[in-house]
Amino acid sequence: MPVMMIRYRVAEEGVGEVADAVKAAFTAVEARQPEGIRYAYYLRPDSAEFVATLELAEGVQNPLFGIGAARKLQQTVAKWAIGDAPAPQPLEVLGCYGFDR
Repeated sequence: MPVMMIRYRVAEEGVGEVADAVKAAFTAVEARQPEGIRYAYYLRPDSAEFVATLELAEGVQNPLFGIGAARKLQQTVAKWAIGDAPAPQPLEVLGCYGFDR
């Protein structure tokens, strides 16, 4: 299962807008309930740094591209990100336990 991580900082004044866009994206993903993905988004406490992970089951295409609120999240991140545009980075899973909330 491919696992990707994206990590970025935003301008302080954009934290609320990005957080709202994350919540909207997750509401849309939960409504759609796509199969074969695990998706999580984090905000580091007392910072403007966000981290997201996406795990796709073998053979599953990323369904987020087909969800309008997820595309809107990407646009909001691009608006507020500091530095280079955030890009997904592959991760190698060495262990995982109880990842579900």
